[in-house]
Amino acid sequence: MLLQTPLHDWHLKHNAKLVDFANWEMPLNYESIIEEHSTVRTRAGLFDVSHMGRIRIKGPDRVAFAQHLTTNDIESLPEYRVQYSFLCNPQGGIIDDITVYKAEEYIIIVCNASNREKVLNWLNSHKGKYSIIIGDETFSLSMLSFQGPIAELVLQGITMASLSEIKFYHFAVGLIKGVKVLISRTGYTGEDGFEIYLGMLYANAIWERILEAGRARGVKPIGLGARDTLRVEACLPLYGNEIDEYTTPLEIGFGKFVKFEKDDFIGKKALLHSTSSEFTRSLIAFEMLGNGIPRKGYEILFDGVPIGNVCSGIYSPTFRKGVGLGFVDEYKAKIGTPIQVRHSERIYDAVIRQRPLYKRRKY
Repeated sequence: MLLQTPLHDWHLKHNAKLVDFANWEMPLNYESIIEEHSTVRTRAGLFDVSHMGRIRIKGPDRVAFAQHLTTNDIESLPEYRVQYSFLCNPQGGIIDDITVYKAEEYIIIVCNASNREKVLNWLNSHKGKYSIIIGDETFSLSMLSFQGPIAELVLQGITMASLSEIKFYHFAVGLIKGVKVLISRTGYTGEDGFEIYLGMLYANAIWERILEAGRARGVKPIGLGARDTLRVEACLPLYGNEIDEYTTPLEIGFGKFVKFEKDDFIGKKALLHSTSSEFTRSLIAFEMLGNGIPRKGYEILFDGVPIGNVCSGIYSPTFRKGVGLGFVDEYKAKIGTPIQVRHSERIYDAVIRQRPLYKRRKY
């Protein structure tokens, strides 16, 4: 039986197309994916992302523990800040990409839904002598994501928290409709916006309150289909597509989230002894030059010779053409390089572009 978020019945009543996503029954879309994508890019959309894993770590050794397991430097991170990071295995491969919330008395790790049990097992297996308590709050703490250029304007109308003071990758605790929530300026769409954490008993009330506050301005609920097209345009990686346990943060161009100057962390030795000359592939973004739409697994060619594969491919509602992400031979990864994408016997022309493909507009 598939897992369900507290908003499952609401999704059913509002004609969402529900699909199996990482063993959760989640809304793929309510309207067309293109319309929902446009809503987030031009106004704001509300996502149910309560399938994501939420793990709270308490205890006097919580920072030292997280410092040892993650690639980024949480010791130097001020409180009420959020940090993008990786959990790596000893070979430098990515167990999961995560966001880490550092508060006065706890740390929260948000991980991918498909990796929640794996991450929990990894954390517990390395607990050792650290004085910490690890708690899985996925089923008690709901998570909403409100993304788009008018997200702050709409949300500010129903909370006393000063949203303008919550900078990118910061968070604060406030009230919405009298309910205590954690609000962070984070997201997975390439737009400005917030992720909201609250007790699961209040999820429906706060969900409906946000939609009510933004209805006159065109705010709508958005499914995971548009979440995927949005993140591909912004060139944000997805576990199982661009990253896995056989891929390192350095290979995907995310070395800035690996802090070699800090004390030993799991995977440091393998990553430290890696050099660019050892990488045989690079992650690229590309756009199609014709009508073809790339899909995961399609072959990437250069002058008819295979050089890699597509990791993620979509029809981009913003650019009105096919775009994608893929790994290619490192020496063919230069921006502007003409490539081809092959599916069966059909070959389509494409070109490598600068990442990210989409940059948020300044309104």
